[in-house]
Amino acid sequence: MYPALIEARYGRVPLIALTADRPTDLLDTGAPQTIDQRDFFGPNPKWAADVEVETHPGDPVDLARELVTAALSHPPGPVHLNARFREPLVPVGGPSEARHPAPDPLPVPELPRLPAGAAGDLMKAIDGRRTLVVCGPQDDPDLPRVLGAWAAETGIPIIADPLSRLRAGPHDRSRVVTTGDVLSTAGFWDRAPPEVVLRVGALPTSKPIWTWLEANPAVTQIAIDPTGWRDPTGSITTIRAEPCALFSGIAGAPAPRRWADRWTAADAVAARALSDAARTQPFPNEPGAVRMIAEAIPGGSILHTASSMPIRDVDLMFPSMERSVWITSNRGANGVDGFLSSGLGIAAADLGPTFLLAGDLSALHDLTALATAARLRIPVLIVVVNNDGGGIFHFLPQAGFADEIFEKHWGTPHGLDFVAAAGAFGVPAEPVGDPGDLQAAVADPPDGPRLIEIRTDRRANVGVHTELRAAVAAALERAGA
Repeated sequence: MYPALIEARYGRVPLIALTADRPTDLLDTGAPQTIDQRDFFGPNPKWAADVEVETHPGDPVDLARELVTAALSHPPGPVHLNARFREPLVPVGGPSEARHPAPDPLPVPELPRLPAGAAGDLMKAIDGRRTLVVCGPQDDPDLPRVLGAWAAETGIPIIADPLSRLRAGPHDRSRVVTTGDVLSTAGFWDRAPPEVVLRVGALPTSKPIWTWLEANPAVTQIAIDPTGWRDPTGSITTIRAEPCALFSGIAGAPAPRRWADRWTAADAVAARALSDAARTQPFPNEPGAVRMIAEAIPGGSILHTASSMPIRDVDLMFPSMERSVWITSNRGANGVDGFLSSGLGIAAADLGPTFLLAGDLSALHDLTALATAARLRIPVLIVVVNNDGGGIFHFLPQAGFADEIFEKHWGTPHGLDFVAAAGAFGVPAEPVGDPGDLQAAVADPPDGPRLIEIRTDRRANVGVHTELRAAVAAALERAGA
């Protein structure tokens, strides 16, 4: 529960944590199953209460309303109720059939969607200047339509994080750039720099993008955010407004057309180079697996993606497409704990065909969730990319350590066979080494849980990424971009 609550805090997700506890007078007496749960989650809940159920004087409906209201109020986040029960722990005489009506939450104070002066401030900042939108993770389903239309009208390019909801769907994607990360490492940002960057949503997945922004303080950066301050680079000013309301409420201020067209042209060159280069790599490889999934995934699907390498490969390889695909990830605190459980929760909500793209460590850390998937027959396809350890660390400075040191502390090989492990929990599973088999599995979502394992080499994976980025740089040079 703790990882979920932390993700909710930093991901602005309303969540109610209910914990059962023993009476206060049993604390520190040696009573079994009795620990101190007060402030159990530290400073992470927005609101917390510790209640002796038997003697609490308030109406439980009022308490429920407080919980819901606190979770929904701006910024949304987690709340915690620790409920203390005294034995007997079941109602004497059998369970009660009494039901409380569902309580209405208390009114949540509304933030101004479009404060006075916000539109004018934005127009003044971007008028006649080379303007780029960087849209990071965000959850507003209306923003792709509104922002896509505004960008098409103004010509302003949008760097679309895979979690922005802008890459896939029937909205206008004519100014959506999906290759912002690799354009940065190829030097294109320096050749066609923006003068103004509008930041929407949380910090983008791509570290090269936000490190470029940090390294270029002369570029005006404006975050459009109704609440909170998400800027580890210390480089932004903030317009307090709902992005949808702001972009709906301002007229177009066209970007310098020649500069803006360079961005969309470079994106097309980079996307084509990535696709072509990925096809030349021996399969299975990790970026190639994402490309195969993207080509086969049905419209209306949810792709829940683990942190570490999976979300970075989705950022690199998932293209712009007409099909509606909602890509999600636990990027509040960017943790891998509880990944399978959160994905199973999405699948259980029956929002559409659900696919989980897991790294081996994110699957390993939550492996017992497979028992729940089997018991409840949750319809989900789990794709585990197994490179036997911490693949992302091969891209970081510690990769320069001697192999015996690196493997012990960062590589952390586990040797687990996920097909066998899934079978032990009652989940049908199979290894997949052919791209056609992977695409066939994705194109035909199961009616219960199913796991497929793709084995890759984490050392070779570095070379695959290097070759993909080199292919993009070469293609841009040939195109004069």
